Amino acid sequence: MQSNNRSSSNGSSPAMRLDSSPELGRYFVAGRAFKPGDVVMKEYPLAAAPGPLSQHVCFGCHRLFTKAYICSDCRSPLCNYNCQMSSEHQKECCYLKKIIPEIENRQKNGKIQRIPVQLSMLMLPLRLLLLRREQPNKWQLLMDLESHMEARKKTSIWGFNQRNITPFLEKMLIEEMPDINDDLVQQICGAIDVNSFEIRIEQTDRRHDHQEQPLSNSNEVLRGTFYVASLMAHSCIANAQISMSNDSQMTVKATVPIQEGEGIFVSYTDPLQTTLQRRTFLEKGKHFTCRCRRCQDPTEFGTFASAVRCRSCTSGWVLPHDDGQLHDAESSVALRWKCSECSEEIKSEDISRTEEVVQNIVKNIQRLPVDRHLIDRCEELFLTLPKKIHVNHVILLQLRISLVHLYGNVPGFLIPELPVSLLHRKAQLCSELLEALHHLCPGYSRLRGIVLYELHVPLVCLANRKFESGRMQQDQLIKELKDAEIFLKEAVQILIHEPVNTPESHIARAAMADLKQLREYVREMENLRRS
Repeated sequence: MQSNNRSSSNGSSPAMRLDSSPELGRYFVAGRAFKPGDVVMKEYPLAAAPGPLSQHVCFGCHRLFTKAYICSDCRSPLCNYNCQMSSEHQKECCYLKKIIPEIENRQKNGKIQRIPVQLSMLMLPLRLLLLRREQPNKWQLLMDLESHMEARKKTSIWGFNQRNITPFLEKMLIEEMPDINDDLVQQICGAIDVNSFEIRIEQTDRRHDHQEQPLSNSNEVLRGTFYVASLMAHSCIANAQISMSNDSQMTVKATVPIQEGEGIFVSYTDPLQTTLQRRTFLEKGKHFTCRCRRCQDPTEFGTFASAVRCRSCTSGWVLPHDDGQLHDAESSVALRWKCSECSEEIKSEDISRTEEVVQNIVKNIQRLPVDRHLIDRCEELFLTLPKKIHVNHVILLQLRISLVHLYGNVPGFLIPELPVSLLHRKAQLCSELLEALHHLCPGYSRLRGIVLYELHVPLVCLANRKFESGRMQQDQLIKELKDAEIFLKEAVQILIHEPVNTPESHIARAAMADLKQLREYVREMENLRRS
């Protein structure tokens, strides 16, 4: 593991220092002031492995593949024969092949449907357990991580691990680790669930010229267990942001000004999740209840990002209210849902079902081929879904992101092909997103940088088309181009330091090229005006 970057560039003061509180436990505070974009720290994981649901990630080199090359000895999904013979895989292959007879036996009995998925669930705990002999220093850090053993014993994940994880790891490691037992494996599994982060893998599909959409979700990821990052406190309104590079290094950067002595907060959740989704994930996966400013505000700063239409009065919005008296680790969360108009109360389970139904409606439409029909169906959702959820509900914010990407970035809907009406629509969607993001993830967030980049495109195109048609004077053209330049410049400032070869870094390079071209165009127009 790389030494943690806890010092300022001149080495005069620590960038972070540990503090503690009854509410947060151990957490980091700023050892000096940070500006938006400043690097707070960098760290490599104790270990990383393909995500538990991945099916197209090589166990050896961690690249994506279309068709797996199956290891002839341990049945691991790999890229090719070279990955099978690599020293990294051979070290693990001798352990994995010990469990193939048991896996095949279970598969025959219908208990396991896909061998690669089962193996991927085992890879990260296996690699962490191997640290005990191979890297004792990392092992000691691993043993220091919180695993919430007692709380996990009351959940279904404990039984799942007992049936599907523990037996295989014990069979693999019993010879060289005679004291391996259920509690040790459960402790490792707990440490993984509480202290791990997803690491995206670079998409290698370059069949089209359009930019890869950086906001899509996928099971094809790596999962890394981090030590220093695990000590950072969570807030759904964070002041710092995590980025991951292709070599699994984590970088934490300030998104807003952070004063010396102020707590450093990252978000363990997606900002475009509902309060119920965030609360459920944190309580069941991280074993704590978040009571940050966003979670305490039923309207989420006036965005109504989790609001559901009341079925009783139809004019009010059912909103989440924190209630520490309601708590059941297995079936419910500490939320009371109440209508803003008639005060009708609804169970969290009913809200969850509504969110699931609406999400499935959107997903089914987004599976359609990318054509005019898909666009029209997506746009129709902005008319139909507000009958169930608020127009600024996170599901509709996610849909806006999808449409912003579709308008201008996919064949058939490239910018030169878009009519004026769709250029205006793209700009409108971007503006609506920026307003919500200002409240939900303020400052230099990746989301803001991406949307700002997308926004400048229709603004420039609309100005050019008006000027070329004679409906705009040169002075107004220059003004509108400079307005677009402001958005583009901020997009560059936000995305410029993203790790190399990530989707955001590709956008940053495109934004820098566009900014240079736009500035040259403005100078050319100014020179023509003076001549």
